[in-house]
Amino acid sequence: MPSQQVNHLKLINRTSYQTGDHMLETELGYQHNFRQEFSQYVNHGYMPPVYPDNMRIPATLEREYDKHVYSANLRDRISFGKHELTIGLNGEHQDNAINGWTFLVPGYKQTTAGGFAYDKSKLSEKVFLHGAIRYDHGQVRLFKYSDWFESPVTENGVTTLKELVRANDLTRNFNSFVWSLGLNYNPDQFSLKFNIGKSFRMPITKEFGANGVNYHYFSYELGEPTLNLERSYQADLSVGWNEAKWSVQISPFYNYFPNYIYLNPTPDHSPGAGGGNQIFQYAQSRVVRYGGELQLKYRPLESLSTEFLAEYLYAEQLSGNKKGFTLPFSPPPSALFNVTWSPNLSTHLQGTYVSLDYRITAAQNNIVPPEKKTAGYRVINLQAGTKLHLYKQPVVISLQAQNLLNTRYLNHTSFYRLIELPEAGRNIILSLKVPFLIRSSQPKQAI
Repeated sequence: MPSQQVNHLKLINRTSYQTGDHMLETELGYQHNFRQEFSQYVNHGYMPPVYPDNMRIPATLEREYDKHVYSANLRDRISFGKHELTIGLNGEHQDNAINGWTFLVPGYKQTTAGGFAYDKSKLSEKVFLHGAIRYDHGQVRLFKYSDWFESPVTENGVTTLKELVRANDLTRNFNSFVWSLGLNYNPDQFSLKFNIGKSFRMPITKEFGANGVNYHYFSYELGEPTLNLERSYQADLSVGWNEAKWSVQISPFYNYFPNYIYLNPTPDHSPGAGGGNQIFQYAQSRVVRYGGELQLKYRPLESLSTEFLAEYLYAEQLSGNKKGFTLPFSPPPSALFNVTWSPNLSTHLQGTYVSLDYRITAAQNNIVPPEKKTAGYRVINLQAGTKLHLYKQPVVISLQAQNLLNTRYLNHTSFYRLIELPEAGRNIILSLKVPFLIRSSQPKQAI
């Protein structure tokens, strides 16, 4: 210990029925996720120093999550003229119970339902229009949770012992109407895709009611019960050109969030049962975010190819107490150079390749206080593989050497950075795959 055990059961029935111009599709699903986190009892804050004998919760069961999910989807695809119309309904219900002697998020029930319509219109052989609308309703109910031990509380100069309330009963309802429009234009070597739209996201339970240590993220998380529906307006463009030996593609995007939900780092550390972890508080802010990707490919020889990938993202908060700053854990600019050699050695060695990646990641100096700046780094990865035949049996062999030079670096998007834990060093992976083909003999016809 500490250790965890997760059991997940997933059952899905998919059914489709074709009649005339209609294709009816249904999906019925059930999932049960049962997760237990075990640890030796360690008292924090005002927990009793020795675990009480009269507790129903086992002394080693720190946390338990028992989730049941029921879902149903219905779609009808209709073809008429130059249109492909899809209309559908979605519904889901979650029932989540908790247990254990520590607390992070309360038990809750959540129900969502929505309907949508999507149309793909063919204007010509090279031009397509896309349009969609969707309406959703959701309700989430959080259940009150109080500590099983007493803590001193001072009110009006009088100190008493109470079981602190970590989460209150809460019921929130949300409604949203969203839309999107798109254009695809593909004449010969040129390709263009353009989309604009509005989207939404309903706050999840921990964003409402978290109040405890998240050991996976090395932080103390605090929810915000007054969070509103997160909305976004976005536009993205993809422009590309393809030739026999080279290709280029540029994909810029732009997002505007009237009320973006994010985990805001604070300078405070949790006392008592929080174990002294840094406090992160869920918050909302107006946010603008834009960036893009660039991809270049060039093949000088039939057996030799090169590729260049670059990514850039800029984000800025336009309101709130962190106005003018970026978002936490924002990725810095990065680029990847790749060279791949794929020689045709012999009929006994097929699909042979040797590939070298050189990734450059810039320093991240655009931070949200009290975040720390992260230095840039360079990492080399090497891959090689082939497919050979041993007595007519195919065998696929591959070798990877990740972080070949054993570079020590911190990833700004990783929570491991909070405890100064670097990413993995040199990692060598040898993979051997032996596919088996079982042939069944056909019975001879009787004469």
